[in-house]
Amino acid sequence: PGEVWNLLITGLMNRPAVLAPFVTRPNEIIADRKHLQLAPASDSVTGVYKLKKSDPDKKTDITIVLQESGVTIEFIYKVLPELERRGLNIELYYVSSAELFDLLPDYKQEEVFPAEVSQRAMGITGFTLPTMYRWISSEYGKSRILHPFMKGHYLGSGNAESVLKEAGLDGESMLEKVIEFIEGK
Repeated sequence: PGEVWNLLITGLMNRPAVLAPFVTRPNEIIADRKHLQLAPASDSVTGVYKLKKSDPDKKTDITIVLQESGVTIEFIYKVLPELERRGLNIELYYVSSAELFDLLPDYKQEEVFPAEVSQRAMGITGFTLPTMYRWISSEYGKSRILHPFMKGHYLGSGNAESVLKEAGLDGESMLEKVIEFIEGK
């Protein structure tokens, strides 16, 4: 939610034909990024950015690409603390706007999201499976992308928590799949 204004301003500065900002639900928690050791919201203007850096002095246990605010908020509050409690060294990327990323020159895209990242990363999205193929390129990673249609049907309606649970994108389910990804299951 803290990225909306940065993205809106950057989008308008690029003079789009259409701009469609998505606003969050009023009761959605806005993350204290500094406390959570997350990148500032202003980093979102590149379209993709490293939301959380791994400790450079340790081997990175997993790189995850998150796309869509609902699954990202669920991940930040319910999965990330447990992974850190287990002592795992995690690197997180967030896709805030594929369109803004596309506007970057090739060298800047590679700087922001190196091609080799897509070879090792796991993807979690609140959008459709094909929207993650750009960010996840290994066959292992592609076969383990978490997305709302994993169970082969459209989701029911209801509050965000119940819809995420039905999709298998709730914190408990995501944690289980992340651990399986790390263990190679």
